[in-house]
Amino acid sequence: MIIESSILFPFVEEIKEIIIPSQVRQIKQIDNRIIDIELFCPNATPIHMIFDTHIPMVYLSNSNKQERAYTPSQTFCMALRKHLEGSRLFSVEQLHFDRILKFNFNRIEDAGTIHTKSLYAELIPSAPNLILVDNDIIIDACLRGQKMNRFIVPGQPYQSQNYTNRMNFLQFTKDEILEIINFAATSENSLEQWLYHTFNGFSRLLVNELCARTQLSCNKTMRALSNEETYLLAQNIYKMAQEIKSAKHLYVYGNSPEKETASPLLFINKKPNTQISSIQWMTLVASSAGGVIAPVQQLLQKRIKSLKKKEERKIDKIKQEMEETNKMSQYKLWGNLLSIYAYKNTAEKEFLTVSNLFATPPQDENIPINPRLSISANSQQYFKKYAKMKTRLKIGKEKLDECLLRINYLENLTYFIDSITTQEDLTSLQEELRNSGIEKELSKASHKKKKETPSSYLTTFIDGFTVYIGKNNMQNEILTLHKAQKHDVWLHAKKLPGSHVIIETNGNTVPEDTIIKAASIAAYYSKGKNSGKVDVDYTLIKYVKKIPKGPPGLVNYTHQRSITVVPKNLI
Repeated sequence: MIIESSILFPFVEEIKEIIIPSQVRQIKQIDNRIIDIELFCPNATPIHMIFDTHIPMVYLSNSNKQERAYTPSQTFCMALRKHLEGSRLFSVEQLHFDRILKFNFNRIEDAGTIHTKSLYAELIPSAPNLILVDNDIIIDACLRGQKMNRFIVPGQPYQSQNYTNRMNFLQFTKDEILEIINFAATSENSLEQWLYHTFNGFSRLLVNELCARTQLSCNKTMRALSNEETYLLAQNIYKMAQEIKSAKHLYVYGNSPEKETASPLLFINKKPNTQISSIQWMTLVASSAGGVIAPVQQLLQKRIKSLKKKEERKIDKIKQEMEETNKMSQYKLWGNLLSIYAYKNTAEKEFLTVSNLFATPPQDENIPINPRLSISANSQQYFKKYAKMKTRLKIGKEKLDECLLRINYLENLTYFIDSITTQEDLTSLQEELRNSGIEKELSKASHKKKKETPSSYLTTFIDGFTVYIGKNNMQNEILTLHKAQKHDVWLHAKKLPGSHVIIETNGNTVPEDTIIKAASIAAYYSKGKNSGKVDVDYTLIKYVKKIPKGPPGLVNYTHQRSITVVPKNLI
């Protein structure tokens, strides 16, 4: 679902009736790219206005459930609190009929003066942002740096996107639109290209509707338009503008929820499924995008995928460097043979042919040598190469094992990121990523390492036994290596990323039926949960050991038995 400029226009008109005027009560952060501004409206319950730069999106919510999703405030959220809390939201506008909304706030400052500050919500998917401005000077931004050929840093003048010089066709009369079209009469651009370059807000959806109404081809050049076609084009652009300006609701089109689109226009060749307010549509789009968790999951998955590719490139490089170690035994042989035949005279030869006494039967061996060195010196050169290759082989294998171990850890992370369902799970996993050094850029704030509490991981009871399930690698490590006792039973899906499952025995023997049920849980909380059957290994905790210097949650185990079960969520 895409938010178009034509949808934002009625959205702005609708929210004006609800939140203008209103007072900013609190500003909180759901994550470092999602801001929640709580507004107090006269004779109404508080309204939460959510700015999400992941999707990007602005929507209203009356739910207080967002409170459980808040995270510690960071720089931008603190700046918003400093400048906007207690202020009055007195106007909202859509700039240039583009996907940029401007929220204007005023507040009584020192000496009793009323000061106005603006919050720009730039909802362009390729460069979303939220920018706080005072007198056209940037105070702070959600995403700083160079965005769309602009430098967005505090203290710099605020500049609109480069393409905001395109015109707003809602502002023109029919005659003015006709004049604009006539001005492009010599253009070789197609009708579609000309609309995109001339006016803001013309999406593929609106272009197709305009072409359907005028019965013109989108690929027809502006130069080829007749006078009648030019007039028809101007008439329909003007009519569409009036329909957008007077729209009281949106029409929803599409064959399935995944492919639904909305527009303030009633299309001539499509029958709408239903009608919906623009506020409801914006909330629907936000919820269909997975709420506040899904965008962060996508960002994390992208980061993990990039790190995995980096490790794979390192493996390829290590393997290339290790290819030369295949000659290691040959270097050793040549060194030994040259030390045996050290009495020979090289006589400026580049090769020395000797009998290989180590072969059965002996064979001639043609050995490359440096004629400027003695036979003994050449022998020492080969022994040095042998030692170097031996060291390279040892270090290479260690590095290769480290890379494979790290890829295994990243695959585990991929599974756990996909399994996130709550903000608590997300926060816990982000903490793991920060501690492992993977996720530094997603949170610049300082975080103390928190010990996982029993409420953090899943707990259930099977046949009188307490069963614990880890929800990420850190929880797996804490459960297996710190909480569990040596006679507790440990279960894990065989050769698949997933949760560690612990059966707390308290010294009692665990029945086989209980192990089967716990194994079904281990299979369900693994990458193989959607498979028909999954192999699960189980053993005693005393046989489970952490991999030395390995990432969190990765272990070696022995004395295991395997059982094949159907994945079931018995919690």
